[in-house]
Amino acid sequence: MRALCILFCWLSAVSLWGQNYYKVLDDDLKSLIDQGDECLKSKGVDCLKTYDQALELAATLPDSTLAMTYHEVGVSISRFGQLPDFLAYLTKGIEQTNGNNHPIVTAALYRKKTYALARVGSLDSIIPTIDKAREWAFIGGDYVAITEAYIQKADLLHRMGNSTEALEILAEAKGYAQKSGLKRQVAGIDFTMGNIYLSNYDFQEAKKTLADALESSKDQEELYYRALINWSMAMNHMDSVQPVIDKLPEAISFFEGRNLEWTAKTQLANAYSIVGNYEKSIPIHEECLAAVKEIYDPTIISLNNRLLAKGYIETGRGEEALPYAYEAYLFEKDKKVLDEQVLGAHVIYSVALGKSGQKDKAYEIMKKFPELVDSLNMITKQREVKKLQEIHETEKREAQIALLEEKETNSKLQKGLLGAGLLAVLGILGALWVRFRESVKRTALERQKLDAELHHKNKELTTHTLHLAKKNEILAELKGKVEQLQGGCDTRAIINKINFDLKDEENWSTFVQYFEQVHTDFSKTVQEKYPGVTPNELRLMALLKMNLTSKEIANMLNISAEGVKKARQRLRKKLEIQPNESLEALVVSL
Repeated sequence: MRALCILFCWLSAVSLWGQNYYKVLDDDLKSLIDQGDECLKSKGVDCLKTYDQALELAATLPDSTLAMTYHEVGVSISRFGQLPDFLAYLTKGIEQTNGNNHPIVTAALYRKKTYALARVGSLDSIIPTIDKAREWAFIGGDYVAITEAYIQKADLLHRMGNSTEALEILAEAKGYAQKSGLKRQVAGIDFTMGNIYLSNYDFQEAKKTLADALESSKDQEELYYRALINWSMAMNHMDSVQPVIDKLPEAISFFEGRNLEWTAKTQLANAYSIVGNYEKSIPIHEECLAAVKEIYDPTIISLNNRLLAKGYIETGRGEEALPYAYEAYLFEKDKKVLDEQVLGAHVIYSVALGKSGQKDKAYEIMKKFPELVDSLNMITKQREVKKLQEIHETEKREAQIALLEEKETNSKLQKGLLGAGLLAVLGILGALWVRFRESVKRTALERQKLDAELHHKNKELTTHTLHLAKKNEILAELKGKVEQLQGGCDTRAIINKINFDLKDEENWSTFVQYFEQVHTDFSKTVQEKYPGVTPNELRLMALLKMNLTSKEIANMLNISAEGVKKARQRLRKKLEIQPNESLEALVVSL
C-alpha cells in the first residue's frame, strides 16, 4: 500500500518567497544573514547566533526593518534549518514588532507561522493563525497578500476534511488573484487545487490540474519545481513513473542544499521502487532518511521508513526492514488521524515481523487490521456523505428560494393587473397567460429540485459502492499477507474474521437500500422480464447498471476478475444476448 505524502507547500509555494524583503535590508544585515545561511548549509555549530546578531542590529533601526529581518531569518531557517527553530523565530518576531507599522510584513510572518505549525502538526493553532494573516493583509490592502492568505486557508480546510468549502474559497481567491495581476497567483490556485485532488486520491484530476500549474508557472521557478514534485506524486500513484524518473532530477538540482531536495529525492526513489529497481531506490531512501532526521520533518521521515522497509522486504531482507517498519509504525500509530498511511504502517510492520521470524508479534499487529479498515471506511464514508448532504441542502435551498421568488413575482403581477383597471377581457387573458407561464416555470423548478434530490441519492449510492469495493480490496490484500505468516502463531482467527467481513450480507443490504432509491423497481422489472435470473446474477446486473469496472465488481462480489468474466458469459447466455449485442446496454435500458 503506497503512502501519499503531499508537500505542505500551499504557503511556501505561493507566499513563502512571494514577497522578498531581503532586498530592502542594508548590507550589514544581509551579510549577517548570509553568514547564518552558510553556517546552516555547512552543518556548523551555533549558527543561530549569527541570525541573533542580525536581529540585534535591526532592533536599533525602525520597527519595520526589525520585522523584515525576522521575515528573512525565518525564510533562511525554513530552507536550511530545523522546523522548531523556524517556528520559534516567527513567534518572537510577531510578538516584538508592531504590525500597524508594516501590515503586509506582519501578514507574511503569520503565513509562515501557519506553514511551520502545519509541518510540526499543531493543527489546533493553524486556523486562528491564518485568519490573522488574512486580517493583516486586508488592513494592508494588498491583493497579493490577500490571495495568499485565502489559498492557505483553503488548503488548510481541505486537510481538515472540508474540501467543498476549500474549493469555494479558492474560487473566491481567483478574483483577488486576477486583481493582483500576477500569473504566479493563478498558478498558486491551480497548485492548491491539485493538492486537494491529490490527497483525495483523485490522481487523474491531480495530474491534470498540477500540469496546468506547471504550464502557468514556467517563469516562476520556485513554484514550478514544487508543482513538479507534487505532479510526480500523482504520476507515481498512477504507475506512470518514467516521466517522473526523467523530469524530477530537475527539481532535485533546483532545490539542492535546501530541505525540499529530500522531498524530491524521496519521490524519485519511490518511482524506482515502483518499477522494482531497489538497487537504486534503497540507497536514495537511506540518504533521504538521514537528512530529514537532521531537520526533523516527521511526515517525510515516516514515508522514507515505510518505503525502505518495503524495499528490504521485497528484496528478501526482512531483518533489515524491521527497524524501519517499527519506526513508521510508532509514528503512524500515535497520529490523531486514521488514514491509509496508518494502515500501510501496520501491514508493513506485521510483514517485517513475520519475515524476521517474530510471527506471534506479527499476529498481534495484524489482528487489529480488520477493525482499522472498518473504522477508516466508516470515517471516509461519513465525510463523503456529509459533503453530499451539504451540496444537496444548498441545491434544495436555491430551488426553494427560486420558487418563492417566482410566486412573489406572480403575486405582484396579478395585483398590478387588477390595479391598472385594464379591460376585463384583456385582464383575464393576461392573468391566465401569466399564471400559465408561471406554472410552467414552477413546474420546471420543481423538476430541478427533484433532479437535484435524485442526483444526491445517486452520488450517495456511488460513494457507498466504491467505498465498499475498496474495503473488500484491502481485506483481500490483507488476507494474502496473513496467509504468508504460516507457523509460529494461529492466523486462522484473523482469516475467519476477514472472510466474515467479505461475505457480510449487511453490507449488501445497505447497498440494495441505496440502489433502490435511485433505480426504483429495477429488481422487480428484471425478475418479471427474466424470471430465471438468480440472486447472484441480479447482483451482477445491479453493478453493471452502475457502470462499474470489472475490478470494482470483483471486489464487490468477492470473486476474481476471471470469475466476473465467467459470470458475465453465463448471464449473456441466460438473457439470450447475441454476440453483436451489448450486455451493459441491455441492463442500462431496464
